[in-house]
Amino acid sequence: MRHFYFLFVCIDFLLFCLIPPSFAVEDTNISSRYATKKMAVPLTLLPRDKYGIIDWAGSVRSGIISPLSSIDGLQEDNDPIDLLISIKAKNEFMTDVMFPHSIHTYWLSCKNCHPDIFIQKKGGNPEMTMWKILDGKYCGRCHGKIAFPLRECYRCHMEREPKIEDVKIQK
Repeated sequence: MRHFYFLFVCIDFLLFCLIPPSFAVEDTNISSRYATKKMAVPLTLLPRDKYGIIDWAGSVRSGIISPLSSIDGLQEDNDPIDLLISIKAKNEFMTDVMFPHSIHTYWLSCKNCHPDIFIQKKGGNPEMTMWKILDGKYCGRCHGKIAFPLRECYRCHMEREPKIEDVKIQK
């Protein structure tokens, strides 16, 4: 009788302590286990810039990805704002920045940047410098981390139009 009791205790221990609950309990919602889910696009399929970094905006433009407005999908989708803002360069050797709201508001709500990162007013951020951006402030909150790196100057600083006196006339 003592051996039977010992065997019963061992079986009881194995069934309730060592077997994970997922095996011990039958899944009553089998259809949810096999429900089709949207699969993530492999990162290897996304377009890259000249540095080999994923071009997220290019991925959206080409239709490869179409991100949700929020993780739970409950936030309202707002249409992107088609607005170009000219930001005057602080140095003469660098060109002005043309900031496209359209791609930024495709991904983000206005509240992501305004008023905490940028003051929403023309000339409202006079203390913004490239050094501060490189230090992770202003544009540097995303760029260089999750958005394209800051080493591609002409993705923000537009190329200069040649001045009339710089144009050489060829005969």
